[in-house]
Amino acid sequence: MTRRTVLVTGASGVVGTAVLAELSGYDVIAAAYRRLPGGSNRVVRLDLHAPSLGLDRRAYRELCAEVDAVIHSAAIVNFSADQAEVDRLNIEGLGRVVEFAAEADATLVHVSTAYVSRYGRAGGGGRLGTEKVAARTDEYVTSKYLGEQLVRDSGIDALIVRPAIVIGDSRTGVIRQHQGVHQLAEYLVTGKLPFIPAHPGTFFDLVPQDMVAQGIRAVLDADLRKGDYWLTAGPAGIPVERYLELVTETAREHGMDLPDGRIADPSIVDRLVRPAFADVLPAEDLARLDGVVAVCGLVIIPELLPTSFGTIPGGPAAMTPAQAEDAWRVSLRHLIRELRQ
Repeated sequence: MTRRTVLVTGASGVVGTAVLAELSGYDVIAAAYRRLPGGSNRVVRLDLHAPSLGLDRRAYRELCAEVDAVIHSAAIVNFSADQAEVDRLNIEGLGRVVEFAAEADATLVHVSTAYVSRYGRAGGGGRLGTEKVAARTDEYVTSKYLGEQLVRDSGIDALIVRPAIVIGDSRTGVIRQHQGVHQLAEYLVTGKLPFIPAHPGTFFDLVPQDMVAQGIRAVLDADLRKGDYWLTAGPAGIPVERYLELVTETAREHGMDLPDGRIADPSIVDRLVRPAFADVLPAEDLARLDGVVAVCGLVIIPELLPTSFGTIPGGPAAMTPAQAEDAWRVSLRHLIRELRQ
């Protein structure tokens, strides 16, 4: 059988770099714009803001003739970006990738987010205007929700994969860029934040980057052409109380004198904590608090997410709670080592 050629967009990002490491046996074209990745014998600079992905027509046609599948992981995940910037890449840029996949007659694997499940709920979507006073998650979730609709309406062979919170490699903790959940842990272990804004009995869904990449590889290997796949911890989601315990236990394991973490009702933070300190805290600290409240409002979930692990042919088995905790410990240890350097 002829080796298939796979184009990976966003190849220098968290999911992209993890996917590149899992694609042995494929001819891989790693695509990025600003920060060109390693890990592939062939790298191409693509501009998702431009017609023909920034290529001249000849180069575009040649790329179309080569590519059999596209893994589209390029996206803005910056919650401080404004609506126009997010839409420009996450919706308009996706539209150009869909057009490319159609012209190439290639299967599209679109990397969305498990948090489309929060669309229309508090912290999870709905247009709030373009003024940005603090980090806000609505634009991101809305763009991903509308992006999924765009993919479905296109009529091309396309799969949607929905990772939850991507953490470091399950064996090493290494990750291309820290995510909000890492930053929250950093604030806790360094004393910048003594609590998590959350309700008791809620959950974090943490999934190692290598497991996400293996799930994406599995849908390629199985030559699937349609469907939605949840790349999540699912029933192995970590209760917020246990998340705090793991942060404290791991910090103390490294000799850090960390008090027990606490949970604070998000409404109390908004109504009492922030107003009480608004006149005395530096703007940077207030922005940090606002950012934490916004991100936690999205990623700390009241119900466990579904998972497709264990059902994708040749893919990873579903995580157990012990495996989810072990993976987060590995990420925490790597984070603490980095903080001490």
